Amino acid sequence: MLLVPKIEMIKYIECDMLDAAATTLPVIQPSVSVGNVGQLTIDLLISTLPTKKIGIVHHPAIHAMVGGDPYNPNSKEVTTSADLHLVEEHSIVILQIRAPLIKRERQKFLEELVAWCKNVGIKDVVMLSSCNAYERWDSQISGTQLRYYTSNVSESCVQMLRSVGAAELEERTDEFGKKQRFLSGAGFVQPFMDICELPVATLIKFVDEGDNRSDAYALATYLNAWKHLLKETNPSWKAPFSWKNLYGGPQPVGLC
Repeated sequence: MLLVPKIEMIKYIECDMLDAAATTLPVIQPSVSVGNVGQLTIDLLISTLPTKKIGIVHHPAIHAMVGGDPYNPNSKEVTTSADLHLVEEHSIVILQIRAPLIKRERQKFLEELVAWCKNVGIKDVVMLSSCNAYERWDSQISGTQLRYYTSNVSESCVQMLRSVGAAELEERTDEFGKKQRFLSGAGFVQPFMDICELPVATLIKFVDEGDNRSDAYALATYLNAWKHLLKETNPSWKAPFSWKNLYGGPQPVGLC
């Protein structure tokens, strides 16, 4: 087996899980964005698909945190700010990031993440994100709220993304007359795509901050329509155990 080259930011739990087949693997990752929709969608993927945790990500850019296993209440494992999972059945690597990035360290983290993707032979990147719904144009308020934004991908990939119900993220003209994608609240989507030479497809949903679980279900279903991770057209996504405490317990009976 070809062992994965070690990048300092990742500590592997299973060193031989990414072998020579890694040259054909895509990675799915979130951008820490409005409503945490990308991260919630990753939670659904990890809970529903037959994933295996293979690594822990440490970096000065990621706020440190530790807690119990968010997917298994009976597990004695701890969870940190970011970790790596493998779905062998679908030959997919999933990166979960649970904490925001520290601004002054963000660029270094993104550069090292791109370097890791190249070193292990990742073939393409799928990024899950969201944008502020209150920044939409009038023409964007009706119709699909799903968007795609790509770089270095084939025309057939773009056609497939369009065929499963999304629209290309529109360009806007800024005050200097320059046309560019408007990514309000989308996190590190643009900085990552600017430096990544691999094919990148970012799936985006317009959302409002609040209970964004329904947005995560919608984004996961959109991803599934494209990648066929589950056979069902409208799959039953499994919410992780940790979501039960997302907004606390019910109010005390005495307050009713």
